[in-house]
Amino acid sequence: MKIGIDTHAAENEGSGNCTYIQNLLKSLVQIDDRNEYVFYAIHRQHPFYQTFKSCKQVRIKEPPVKVLKNPLFRIPLWIGFETFKDSLDILHVQYIAPPFHKGKLVTTIHDLGFLHVPETFSSQEVLRSKILVRLTAQRSDKIITGSQFSKQDIIRKYRLPPSMIHVIRLGISSLQNSQADGSKTQKTLEKYGIRKPYLLSVGRLNPRKNLITLVKAYSILKKKKAITHMLVIAGKNDFYTKKIIGSINKITAPRDVLFTGLVPSHDLWNLYKGADIFIYPSLFEGVGLPVLEAMNMGVPVITSNSSSLRETSGDAAILIDPLDPQDISLAIEKLLSDQDLRQLYTEKGMSRARNFSWLSTANQTLSLYKQCLSSRSN
Repeated sequence: MKIGIDTHAAENEGSGNCTYIQNLLKSLVQIDDRNEYVFYAIHRQHPFYQTFKSCKQVRIKEPPVKVLKNPLFRIPLWIGFETFKDSLDILHVQYIAPPFHKGKLVTTIHDLGFLHVPETFSSQEVLRSKILVRLTAQRSDKIITGSQFSKQDIIRKYRLPPSMIHVIRLGISSLQNSQADGSKTQKTLEKYGIRKPYLLSVGRLNPRKNLITLVKAYSILKKKKAITHMLVIAGKNDFYTKKIIGSINKITAPRDVLFTGLVPSHDLWNLYKGADIFIYPSLFEGVGLPVLEAMNMGVPVITSNSSSLRETSGDAAILIDPLDPQDISLAIEKLLSDQDLRQLYTEKGMSRARNFSWLSTANQTLSLYKQCLSSRSN
């Protein structure tokens, strides 16, 4: 098979789309030495692509002129033309495909957040997604998503047959736990100005991550119990970041809440490792990878009882109402005051995390490519 993959998200560090496509690509090449891959990048010199320098089965292409790097032109014009020229058997994209692609199409749709929480996206992105994601979904031969929640949501919103949508769990790198030890963790905390003890939340500084409510909960607990914990929020800037930080600074003293900015993965595992509790009160998620990452690092987790997060966490996290700061505060207090409970959720979380593997994600995705191609005549 000749498989084309739109890899532009691999260059956008700090997003779930990036984590997904980077790990999928590395794992596909690891398990598959028979098929040919064409990666449609934006900048082929991006450091991530150095991983594939010695892979003879991989070609990496980029638009020849700057204007074609713009997504408004890159997907419909450049990728559309290249997929025709490359005579692909299958094209795999996330969310949006070129409208004139005539071959087999596999689309990953992690969630429909732009429909459920449109206020957390730019108006341009909402409009573009409402039109183009629907059109891409309807034209796809197979759709991949990471949870049963998202599958049912896609079925409802786009009126697609259930057999068309395949739930393939996302993974967690097996290297993450081995990359964090006591000395490395301490050095990493010093690098970011973090003092123990601390609570941790990870995610882009976007209203969808519900950080203002989290800080309200933290402030309630600070006043009630005078806890000495910092609240560390790790993630890159996004839509409305300045407004979020401004609101947070009005709620609690700036010295109590630390924004690290984007943290590279080799540092992030150590931030997880040093935290007493991980809190992820997101308003809407298709999977919620940070929940699994924290569990894998042995951190007890508090997360939302809504969207896919109940499914992702199973019985291995304390679930809260993300709209109720008092509920979040009580959950934090409960874990901080009970060492046995923290240990219970640490063990449950690590056990849960073992069910998620990028190699499994890649194997199932490769099987879906074969299944898609075998139905060529249908």
